[in-house]
Amino acid sequence: MANIFPFKGWRYNSELIDDLTKVIVPPYDVITHEEQETLYNRSPFNCVRINLNRRHGADQYDNAAHHLLDWKSRGVLKQDEKDSIYIISQSFEYKGKNIQRIGCICAIELTELGKIVLPHEQTIEKYVNDRFNLMGTTLANTGQIFMCYKDEALGLENIYHDLNRNPVIDVVIDEVHYKVWQVTEQKKINRFKDVLSGKDLVIKDGHHRYKTALRFSQNHPEIKGTDKVMATLVNSKDPGMIVLPTHRLLKGINLDINKIISSLEKYFKIEKMTGPNSIVSSMENGVVKKGTFGVYHKESDTGLLLNFNQWDELNIMFSHLSKSSRELDTNILHTFVLKHVFNIDTSNQDDLKHVSYIRGNKSTIELLQSGPNYDVACFVMPPTLEEIFSIAESGEIMPQKSTFFFPKIYSGLVTRCFGE
Repeated sequence: MANIFPFKGWRYNSELIDDLTKVIVPPYDVITHEEQETLYNRSPFNCVRINLNRRHGADQYDNAAHHLLDWKSRGVLKQDEKDSIYIISQSFEYKGKNIQRIGCICAIELTELGKIVLPHEQTIEKYVNDRFNLMGTTLANTGQIFMCYKDEALGLENIYHDLNRNPVIDVVIDEVHYKVWQVTEQKKINRFKDVLSGKDLVIKDGHHRYKTALRFSQNHPEIKGTDKVMATLVNSKDPGMIVLPTHRLLKGINLDINKIISSLEKYFKIEKMTGPNSIVSSMENGVVKKGTFGVYHKESDTGLLLNFNQWDELNIMFSHLSKSSRELDTNILHTFVLKHVFNIDTSNQDDLKHVSYIRGNKSTIELLQSGPNYDVACFVMPPTLEEIFSIAESGEIMPQKSTFFFPKIYSGLVTRCFGE
């Protein structure tokens, strides 16, 4: 079972920081260079200075550690006096509905991936090295790892409903209303421990951060607290658990639309449309079956609605994989569209220079219009939570950028430091 622990978190001191919107930031890996500069200018105490410092080389990690120590010594960050878990509520609007998601920020005992904590996506070593260097200078968990577990009984949600005090954090950031309650009562902490009894945890966001923490713990067992890592745990049965699609944009493509269609006809039933709006509307507003994709060719202003029709082929090509992995939409897209039609192999780092991604809580057309330049857009439906758990529990992983969980867990709400 997953072992969770309370800890004495460091939080922004409300007596010195009266506007958390100026200091709380998205996870480091979704911040663009332009957004990094904006966050730097927002406040001298913005968490981006720690999580995504703009200096270069080793200096960026040393400078991040300098800021953390400086803010602690000046009282900008203040440590809670009691060991705590932190119940977090995120409220937001999605497709015209008001939705709330409940989670718990706590420390979890580190275990080898694949036993109790299950990955679901591939990782890239250079990103692990980056986070390892940051952890080595800050000696802290500065960002959240987002994990899920299954609980039909909604135990954490019931603990939330029993809270009878005001939150210690209450702020709206990027159209998401965050509330955080500090929970110190051992009885409530034990209730949540019981919720997790016998359950696995699946990493949703933060694969690199988890691998970093595990490696750092193995290299530095002498440092108190490195055997655990801070995470936010959310019940997959929570109605606020939403998975959004991650669409692919391709550049450097010099195929005409007729060549694209002739290449796709072997594996897909094709419906031809005009413009990106029609193809996106068909996918988002119609009854979409598994294996449905959209391809938009910018030069000809042509949209193609694709329905995969060679399911037996999957059993041959991916016989070593579970049914959930074989039939995963991103696996089909990468194999029968990106590789077969556009000669882009997503397992080859050199080929990835032709691929960028759009994802978020805005409409697909808005994301497309504000995203990077492209020649071809490939639209894909998100996997279900059941697929994600099934693949993880089979010991398999998805291709990178298969999922986008909304909302993200922002950094700076709570920080966990080692040795304390």
